[in-house]
Amino acid sequence: MQAAGAILSLSLLLGCSSQKSSIPVAATFEAAPSTSPASTPSVSSAATDPEQLPANTGGITSQFPLEGLAGSVILDSVNDAQTIRARTAAGQGELLMISSGPEERGHLNVSSNYGLEGEQTYQADYSIVYRKGNQDLELSKLPAFLFVQPTDCILDFAMVSFKEADMYLLTPQYKSGHGLVGYAFAIDKRSGEAFPLSFVQDGIVQDTLVYAELQPAPVNDHEQLVVFSPVGAGGEPELEPRVYTLDLVNHQFVARKI
Repeated sequence: MQAAGAILSLSLLLGCSSQKSSIPVAATFEAAPSTSPASTPSVSSAATDPEQLPANTGGITSQFPLEGLAGSVILDSVNDAQTIRARTAAGQGELLMISSGPEERGHLNVSSNYGLEGEQTYQADYSIVYRKGNQDLELSKLPAFLFVQPTDCILDFAMVSFKEADMYLLTPQYKSGHGLVGYAFAIDKRSGEAFPLSFVQDGIVQDTLVYAELQPAPVNDHEQLVVFSPVGAGGEPELEPRVYTLDLVNHQFVARKI
C-alpha cells in the first residue's frame, strides 16, 4: 500500500531541558462532553520548563504504588511545580502534556523491554491540555502515569493530517517490546474544536491506539488511517494493517477489514 499524506514522526522534535521557556498563566476550561473519553477537572496553574524547577534529592519515597515497572526505578528527584513533558503547536494554539502535581524523576536500575539501565523515568498525574491564547482546555488525564525516555527532551505530539481534521498522537513510552501505546487528539479544521479521539474495532471502543514499534508509523492513506498491529512474544504478525475511517461527529476512528 502506497502511503499518502503526512507520516507520523515519533522522534523527539522539541528542545531538551537545557532550553528554558516562560509559560504564561492561563485560564482553564473543560472539554465539552462527547462520545470520546470523558473530560476531567482542569489544570489551574502554569507549567514551567524542567530546568527551572527545584528538585528534592535523597531519601525519596514515591507517592505512587510500587507496581510493575516502578519496581525497577530508582528515584532521583521530585519536581514540586508543574512540568511540561510534551508540547506541539496545533491549530491556533498548542497541545501540552503537563504534570498536575509533583513529578518524580528517576532512572532504571536494570534494563527491560521498556528501556535500558540508566535511562530516565518520569511519573506524575499528567493532563493533556489544549492551550489557545490565555485559555486552557483539558482534554484528558493520565493518572500516576510512568514512562521511560533515553533523554529529558520535551516530547512531541506527532501529526497526521486529514481533510476534516488534524490528528495528534502522543506516545510517551518509546519502546515496550509489545507495541507502542498512543493517545490521540484532534483539531477540527472547520470549527477549531479540540477533542480526544477513541478507536473502535469490532464494536469495542478503546481510548488508545496500539501500534507496531518496527513497522511504518500510522499514516493517512486516501483519507484513512493505516495502522500496523504490534506482535507480542511468540505472536504471528498480521499480514494486513488495520484501516480506520474518521467519524468526526462521534470523535472516533472506526476500523474496517481490508
